[in-house]
Amino acid sequence: MLVLTRVLALLKKELCQLMTNPKMRMTLFIPPLMQMLFLGYAATMDLKYVDCAVLDYSRSPASRELISCFTGSPTFHVHQPLENEADMKNRINTKAIQLAVVIPADFQQTRAGQGKASVQIIVDGRSANSAGMAMAYAVNVINSFALEKADNRGKFRIETRAWYNPNFNMQFFMIPALLGLIGLVDIMLVSAQSIVQEREAGTFDQLRMTPYSSLELLLAKGFSTLIAGVCQLTVGLLAALFWFRVPLNSSLGLLLALLASFLCASIGIGLIISTLSANLQQAVLGMYIVVVPFSMLSGMGTPLESMPDFFQQITIINPLRHGIAALTRIFLEGATFWELRYSFYLLWAIAVGSFALTYFFFVHRRNDG
Repeated sequence: MLVLTRVLALLKKELCQLMTNPKMRMTLFIPPLMQMLFLGYAATMDLKYVDCAVLDYSRSPASRELISCFTGSPTFHVHQPLENEADMKNRINTKAIQLAVVIPADFQQTRAGQGKASVQIIVDGRSANSAGMAMAYAVNVINSFALEKADNRGKFRIETRAWYNPNFNMQFFMIPALLGLIGLVDIMLVSAQSIVQEREAGTFDQLRMTPYSSLELLLAKGFSTLIAGVCQLTVGLLAALFWFRVPLNSSLGLLLALLASFLCASIGIGLIISTLSANLQQAVLGMYIVVVPFSMLSGMGTPLESMPDFFQQITIINPLRHGIAALTRIFLEGATFWELRYSFYLLWAIAVGSFALTYFFFVHRRNDG
């Protein structure tokens, strides 16, 4: 009980220190809400508009029907027809169009059954992600046209079904992922500054003279940051649920448990950075050195399965990887704890391991003075 009383006293001191600083209050609550609202609309992998043009060598009824399929598609913005290949090359080079459709001269005859009809699609590959999606959309339009115009004999019907996100709403994936990313960046920033700020303010020397143990000091700093992080992510969670209408198919309790586990892992890594940093500038630099690879190797922008095996193994120590994977499953799939147990185990292991390292470095530096 005595240890708990001492830790609670330190916790009160840490929370007062956080809340009495106007800049810290702004950092904790205003940026996460603004980031969630702005990035929720901006950060999407959907390709809503594709500028395209058609080079029609056939100039036949069949080619005009195909062109009308692109014109009637809400995704494609069909520009003035291309005159020749030089015109096509110039427009792609100047980014006037992203995709070109080339219809051969014999398209009408091959469509009439005198051969196999072919259509060429040329796409600007400078943005590989957009190019791939634009190509897929164009192929889908052409395949739909081919099925519609096919002979009814032997014609089959294609049905598509998407599990967990039937409307392919990319925000349903991006918003939970942003919730984890914003929590990682903001909370790691706060925890990375916690110890080094004491050192720069001169209060660290005063703490060394107190009877509080290193474990009590670290617990107080960790729990105070955890409380601030829970409050911060609650704002983002409310925006996800009631503004963006992301469905929560699992229990709220499981979601909160995951967020708490994710925050503990992020705080532990931030405390390591703060303990090893000599000043605030080093702490901020160290935080960004860690956050950038964590973000890139989290699976948010690049599927983990497409990474080399070596990097897939390294990302096991990345709390954002486990946080994003579990968050999307909780929101969209309705996963249970048993299905997510490995994500929880890894987050707990990262939290305990990082806190143990923090304790080791903190005791070493505290004794060295």
